[in-house]
Amino acid sequence: MYQIEYAALKYYNSVISEECMYIGMLFHNLTTGQRDFRYISNFSRFQAFDDEADVGFVKMYLKGIKTQIETNIFNYNNFSIAEYTRIYVNEFRFTNVMQIEVGEKEDYIENLTKLYLKFDFSKKKRLSNSEEKQYIKRILSTKNIEFSSSQVKGGFEEDVVFDYVIGNIAIKLFSFKGKNLKKIIPTAKHWSFTAYELKEKNIQVVFLYDSLTEDINHLNIIINILKINASVFQIQDGINYLLNQIA
Repeated sequence: MYQIEYAALKYYNSVISEECMYIGMLFHNLTTGQRDFRYISNFSRFQAFDDEADVGFVKMYLKGIKTQIETNIFNYNNFSIAEYTRIYVNEFRFTNVMQIEVGEKEDYIENLTKLYLKFDFSKKKRLSNSEEKQYIKRILSTKNIEFSSSQVKGGFEEDVVFDYVIGNIAIKLFSFKGKNLKKIIPTAKHWSFTAYELKEKNIQVVFLYDSLTEDINHLNIIINILKINASVFQIQDGINYLLNQIA
């Protein structure tokens, strides 16, 4: 088995903005010393996110990180992913460093990159929904937590099915890709009311969602509805939130 540390690189369209896009993945194999940096290739999507960005500069910037990481500019044995990522504090910022144990033949770089940079891949090359859910579960399992049944009892003792239940945290995933978001609004209201009922049972509901949609207006309506009684995050940010909650 290999012990892996990794962090995702986020781009903010301003230093004070909370809006961001995941654009890269940094990996350090603690067992072998191997370091890798993967970054987006779909820069038209990046340009749509920030139409004022200098795409040529961003490409060179990301290529520069890859050159630094994957060559021996650092002492190979003493490289610290935590120290390296600490210097990124402006438009380019890394997430907290995370750890995962993987099999020696597992393509962890490809799989984790597909999880965090999902929309940089064609639909055929992405992780399936079941593979995505399994990887999220594996990441959360690094805290040695125990998952209970995915069902909890609602306000009328009915079964409510979530994707994961960890202690008193119930997690539901939403995928908005290719969906008519206007038609999802009633579903969002249903889940928001469910989250409200579960507060009485001391169950914290967390909604995670993917964000590739051009219907920003209805997406914001859905998020605002869900936020009334629960925590709501894009999948990648939600993973970090959950790891901190269950630390």
